This record gives sequence, C-alpha cells and structure tokens, in this order.
Amino acid sequence: MTLHPQHSPAPASGHFLPRIRRTAVANGASLCCLLTLPMAALAQSPAQDARKLDAVTVIAKPQDPQSTMGSAYVLTQRELEKFEDTNINSVLRRIPGVYVREEDGMGTFPNIGIRAGSSGRSGRISLMEDGIPAAMSPYANTSAYYFPTLGRMSGVEVLKGPEVLLYGPQTTSGAINLLSTPIPDAAGGALKTELGQFGTRKIHANYGATVGQWGFLAETYQRETDGFHKIDRSTRTAGSDVEEYLLKARWRSAPDAALRQQVDLKLFSGQEDADVSYLGLTDADFRANPDRRYHLGELQRMDRSRKSASVRHQIELHPSTLFTTTAYWSDTSRHYDRLNQVNGVGIGSVVNTINNNRADAPLLQGILNGTANTTHGNGVRYGHNHQDFVAKGLQLDVLSSFATASVQHEITAGVRWHHDATKNGTSGIGNSIYRQVDGSLVYESTSAAALARGEAEAMAFWAADRISMGALTLMPVIRHERIRSHADTSVAKTDLNSNQINKTTLGLGANYALTQQWTLLAGVHQGFAPPGSGVANGTKGEESTNYEAGVRYRQGEFGVDAIGFYSDYTNAMRNCLVANPCPNGAVDGTQQTGSKKVYGLELGMSANLYNQGGHRIPARLAYTFTNGEYTKDSDVATGVRKGDVLEYAPKHMASAQLGWETAAWKSYASFNYAASACSTNTCGRAGVDGRYLETDALFTVDLSTSYQLTRDVQIYAKLDNVFDKQKITSRGPDGARGNMGRYFAAGMRVSF
Repeated sequence: MTLHPQHSPAPASGHFLPRIRRTAVANGASLCCLLTLPMAALAQSPAQDARKLDAVTVIAKPQDPQSTMGSAYVLTQRELEKFEDTNINSVLRRIPGVYVREEDGMGTFPNIGIRAGSSGRSGRISLMEDGIPAAMSPYANTSAYYFPTLGRMSGVEVLKGPEVLLYGPQTTSGAINLLSTPIPDAAGGALKTELGQFGTRKIHANYGATVGQWGFLAETYQRETDGFHKIDRSTRTAGSDVEEYLLKARWRSAPDAALRQQVDLKLFSGQEDADVSYLGLTDADFRANPDRRYHLGELQRMDRSRKSASVRHQIELHPSTLFTTTAYWSDTSRHYDRLNQVNGVGIGSVVNTINNNRADAPLLQGILNGTANTTHGNGVRYGHNHQDFVAKGLQLDVLSSFATASVQHEITAGVRWHHDATKNGTSGIGNSIYRQVDGSLVYESTSAAALARGEAEAMAFWAADRISMGALTLMPVIRHERIRSHADTSVAKTDLNSNQINKTTLGLGANYALTQQWTLLAGVHQGFAPPGSGVANGTKGEESTNYEAGVRYRQGEFGVDAIGFYSDYTNAMRNCLVANPCPNGAVDGTQQTGSKKVYGLELGMSANLYNQGGHRIPARLAYTFTNGEYTKDSDVATGVRKGDVLEYAPKHMASAQLGWETAAWKSYASFNYAASACSTNTCGRAGVDGRYLETDALFTVDLSTSYQLTRDVQIYAKLDNVFDKQKITSRGPDGARGNMGRYFAAGMRVSF
C-alpha cells in the first residue's frame, strides 16, 4: 500500500541516536498503521528511523507491517488537517475498534471505549500525551474529565493488543497517545486561523528552531464558540473558551561526543471554560428541537485548568542500548457548578420520570418549560463539585538489542513510580438552592462543604523481548502493578477507606510473514484497570483476558487489515458517576458489574483508486462489528444480570473517506455510520420498556476542501454534517443528547 509521505523536516546533522529506531519511552511497541498513516514505502532508511526520536510515540515502525504483531492505527498531522476537527470523537470514529458517544455535541466530555470496554468518561483507556499519562488522576480517579485539546496535536495513536501492557495502568482494552507539535529542525513556524458558525473563532500558532545543540518551540492554541445549543429564556451561550500555551526546549550532545545524550523539557498551561449541562431533554422535546437547553441549567458551568511539566533525558550507553529517564507533574483543577436536583428529584431520574409518565411527570415538565413553579424545599439544587488533582511520577526505561546466533532480541524494560493526590470540595461550598418563580431562578441559600483528600501511590514494572527468527517474531511481555490507595487522608486508614493491590499480568504477541504481501498476527494478554482510591480493601479492579488474531495484506497501493478480537472480562467494573451512574443509581465509588464477553471484527482498507496525470483519488474504510453480553450477575442486587446487553456498544460502525487531490486542490468526503445501541444493560430484558433506553442510528456526511494559494499559504473550508442529521447519541446523565447539526467553517494555514 503506497500512501503519501508524512510531512516531516529533514533530520539535522548529528541527529541523536540513529542506531536506535525509537525512544525508550515508546517501550518497543512496533505496530501497524493502516487507513490513516501516510507512508512512502514499507522500508525505512536509518536516518528516517532516527527522526522518530523527536516524538514520543507508542507505535515504533508502522511503515513495516511485517514487523508488527498488534492492532494499532495512526492519524498523522496531514490526516488531522483534512477536516480540521477539534472534536476528538469525530477523529476517533475513523479508527476500527473505538467507540465514542457525544454528550454535548462538541467533545467537551469525551466518552471513549475500546473494544466495548466501559466508555463512561473514558475511564478504561490509558490516555497519554507524548507517552506520559495524561488523565487527571490515572490511579486515584480514572475518569478523564480532562482530555488534551485535539486542535493543537500533530498526531493521534491508538494501540490495542499485548503491547498495551507496556503502558497502563488501564490495560483491559487499549491506549490512546496524543502527539504534541514537535520541535522543528530548522527555524520556522505556522499560523492557523478559522472562523465558523455559532461564533466560533480559532487561532493556533507556533514557532521553533534548532540551532546547533539547542532547540525550542513556543505554541498557543485559542478557540472560543457560543455553541449550537440555545438556552430557554436566557442570553447566556452554551459554548466554551479554550486558551493554552506550550513551551518546549531541547539540548543535544555534540555529534562526536563519547556519550550521546538528549534532554527535552516541556511546560504547559491551559484553561477551558465550558457552559455544559448534565440535564438533557425529554424524547419529545429532543424530537421537536435537538438544539434546546432547559433554562434550569442556565447556571451550569465547568472551569477546567491544567498546568504540567516534564523533563526527559536520553543517553546512549552503547550503540545498541538506550536509557531514558522521564519525570512529570501535572496539576488539574475541575470546578463544576452543576444541576443535581429538580423539585426533589435527582439528576438521572427527572427526564426518565417524564418520558415514562410517572407520578409528578406533568409538574416536572412544567418546571422544565418554565410554566410551573417549584414546590419542593430543594426546588432547584446546584452542586459545587470543585476538585483539584495533582499527578506526578518518575519513569525509567531501557531499550537494548542483541543477537544470539540467528535470533535477534530487542529487550524493553521499565519502572514507573506514580503518585496521585485528589482534593474534593476545594471551594468550601456544597450545594446552592434556588426556587423557580414565573420561569426565573430565585436564589435561596448555599451550604458548606468539607474538604476531602484522597491519594494513590503505585509502582509499575514491565519487560518485553521482541524475538525475531526469520519470518517469525514473538514478543512475550509482563507487567506488575503495586497500588496503595487511601480515600480520605484526614482519617486513619481502615479496611473501609484504603486498598492494596498487587497485580501481575502477562501477554504474548506473534507475527509471521507468509510472503511480502501476506502477514499473520495474533496476541493474547491479561488486562487490568485500577478501581480508584474511593474503594474498600479487597477491591480487585477490572480484569480481563484479551485475544486477537488477523491478517494483513499489502500489494502496491492497496492494503487490508482484518483483525478479530475476543475479550473475556472476569471482573468487569464501573466507576459510579453522576455522568455515568451505576445500575442501582449510585454516583459514588465503584461497582463490580459481573462478567462479560465481547467479540468482534475490525476491518481497515486503504487504496488509491486513481493516480495519473497529477490527479489522485485516495479511499479509506474503517469498519467494526461488535457483539457480546454479560455472563455473570453483579454483586449488587439491582445491578447487571447474566444475559444483559452491553451498554453503548453499537453492533456496526463504519467510516469511509474518498478524496481528490492535485498539486493545488485537495478535497475529501467522509461518510460515517453508527448503529443504535442500548444506553443501559437493562434495555434488552424481558418486560422492560426499551423505548427510552436506546440511542439512534446515525449517518452523517462531512466535506472539506483546500487550495494552495502560494507555497506557504493555504486556504480551506469544511462543511460538517452536510444533511443536518441530528439523532440521540447519548442518554446520560439525564435525558436525550445529540450531535451537532450542519456546521460550516473556513480558515487559512500559513507556514513561515
């Protein structure tokens, strides 16, 4: 399969470590990229391999499918620029085996699952930025209320299979690594500006250089939008504002130094303010106007800020041995004023009461419409969920290659110490009470809240050996997690507020090159995900055994990847959140949800349908089939039952792209489909009315085009959701939610 080459600067003289084909932080994961990875050829020169050291990737050599043994996909900067997406959900739906569900239609709260692992707040994926854990609290609070801004990224990697054991701590399903803008080898920069509907404005600018042994990059990303929702009887918007700044610095040893070294420093500061709501719509109101927001949610707002720093040191101890040390720190604040009760009815039950015409349904509908006054003492209750999270760690990696007779070995080993500290109630206020009078909110009172602190400390160890024996490559891998957590550090540890986990997991990957065109792959690994800090002693965490096997074919400009997967969750677990309540309505702690089995097929295809006379027509396809069920009852009587369906796991998902490219014009069409899915495990039970427990099937079409004005200036335009199709894509925390309707934007890219 021949695709166009990735946009990368030529390597500078004395480029660091040309004999090691990737960073140690990448931990030896040589994986396949189909569909969205531009490649010049299946083979790379040493200089091209060396260039990968500038980005901390989890996919080492995707250009060579015969050297890989797991399922992995890459979206490069060139691919991200095709549609200039700022919503991570729009990007990930192009990758097989990844499930996304819109909550606010703009990707503010990503809900991402891989191979039907739990998608609630993306709590079952290992989320990284430049190979470093990016979740606000990976061990103590795994829900990713913080997600790195897609708009400033230069690439996205999705990894599944045994190699996820080299990252973690969540290894039951897969990992996502976001690649930030690299330091350029030559002085230069880029400016991107965009204007769109709903008052959307975006500026993305960076400048950097490498001079001798020193390099730097300065970058800012700023975006604001009023959003597409309209709040009843309000002049407030339902949009978001993002403002981020990034600084990178690098030092390299001289080319002739006895010990070749490199030090990378990365500093980041960002702020996001989003007018999001936990209250959705009744089905009747959604069908009438999917862009509506109830007035009761007018005061809901989330302020999210992040500061982070990391330093990475690489040293070549030997031409075939690389040692890497990485220290990282992040401080994430999430201050969320959210509606949590309406006339004494908690969020999670308000819309359900109306949809199912239960007692008080007419009164609640009138309150939502503003035609009825509240009658309960807690008329309209807002919770002030103000939290701070500090994550820090130190990671050591070694990568070494050697040969024994005709067998090649590539050893990867590492250790990571990590500490999470969480603070709840940092503002000192708990709930604010309002009454609704004649359609307006009238303030009543605010209660106090005590500060609660939790923590989790972990030591992780991993090792793998990539063993190459001619056409066959094997990769055994092992990981061990030692986790100690404490839910409330203000009181002494007891079996009720602390937990200890020692978990060892194993994996094995295999790859066999039948011919230059055909490659077989297979893998098995034990998965694990920590349960968080708010659990009692003896809580095991989520556990699974995951299998995959498939075939790859490459012939000229045509390529196919077909990979089947089977996951046996022996101890499925859910984090109970207001945004993702457990089956019994719990919104705190974790809940063991029995066992489940998931199986399916991932299919990827890529081809050039035409490539002559300066015209090229590229095509790509990603398809996922998924099935499965719960195979064991939950430990909670009101929880899952054997035979229950999987939540938010559509049976069929597909994304196809068709393009037309010339030297000046580049135009693309994207066709996206997701089947309907159950929003709760109960919707398939006998006697259960499932009318309000399923999402809608959704088919959308996106268009984009760009024109190269000069060598350094390009203009572009895009039209998302061409046919203005809006469907119910999620039903949580309370009520129907949908995707954004038709959206138009235009912009300009300038390089200098």
